[in-house]
Amino acid sequence: MLEQIEKNLSQKVGLGFFLTVIIGFVGLVLSQPYITQYLFSFVGFFIALMICSFFVLGVWKVRESLDD
Repeated sequence: MLEQIEKNLSQKVGLGFFLTVIIGFVGLVLSQPYITQYLFSFVGFFIALMICSFFVLGVWKVRESLDD
């Protein structure tokens, strides 16, 4: 029972951290005055961050399923 609570809590904390990083990054980028100059660099970094995040989440889920 306690293990299930810890598992759910860790998933919610991980998702919250992930969303905080994404929202913070978007807010930081949109608030900069030079965004029009470096728009493609920021968009590319954001896409790379999303791809890496999905890869990390996928590896985490595979590891959890193999542990069970």
